[in-house]
Amino acid sequence: MGYTDFHCHLDSSDFSEKRYGTIENSLCSGVTTIVSVADPYESGSHEVTKEICEKNEELFMMTAAHPHNAKSYSAKIEKKIISFSSHKKSIGIGEAGLDFHYNLSPADDQKKVFKRQIEIAKDLEMPLIIHSREAESSVINILEKSHFDLPVVFHCYTGNLTDAKEIIGRGYYISISGIVTFKKAEYLRDIVKMIPISRILSETDSPYLSPEPFRGRINNPENVKIIADKIAELKDIPIEKLNIAIKENFEKIRSQ
Repeated sequence: MGYTDFHCHLDSSDFSEKRYGTIENSLCSGVTTIVSVADPYESGSHEVTKEICEKNEELFMMTAAHPHNAKSYSAKIEKKIISFSSHKKSIGIGEAGLDFHYNLSPADDQKKVFKRQIEIAKDLEMPLIIHSREAESSVINILEKSHFDLPVVFHCYTGNLTDAKEIIGRGYYISISGIVTFKKAEYLRDIVKMIPISRILSETDSPYLSPEPFRGRINNPENVKIIADKIAELKDIPIEKLNIAIKENFEKIRSQ
């Protein structure tokens, strides 16, 4: 069973001159599933993402209003999200949520827009992929009050162990990025050991967050192999067993 990169940004300008080469190299290296996240605020992002997904059976996509841009949310952006999400290769609404680390949009705006993304996911009967930075308890609280009962994935998890246990206890999924390989991320490695393989996913978040030993360089989906191998090592299971579990989780999420 091949590797799964549940979250990357192949629309990024970092890939503009080598996008198809990056995809081909990743697929040839053993990555069999890639999910690329599009940005409704970024000109051309939806078009590029649709194009690469239509040309590659192994690629899927999603979009949503990122909390960083909440202050600029509009009816036009929402219309773009809904239209994009109706495409057959679209598997969820994301990444949506709250970011109280950077606070690039006011907290009230973030919460308002996040609630709209939840309603869009409900209306379209699609999973929700969460961006959360120093906001896990607030995200969980909003999800609970919204009575959202479709699959939820916390992407690139950086929260604490207590919140991770709460997330898993609610039946949500946690996606692990290259941060798990960073020297100072012992807390995250402890969390990975706790997460059941029935609730875990692997991702690169490329072109960001390259795992060790490539930290500081442009990341790409092929590096999900390093991340998944590290997860398997921490859980003391064969990589094949982990990859099968992650693929099964992916299929459950997208077929919900």
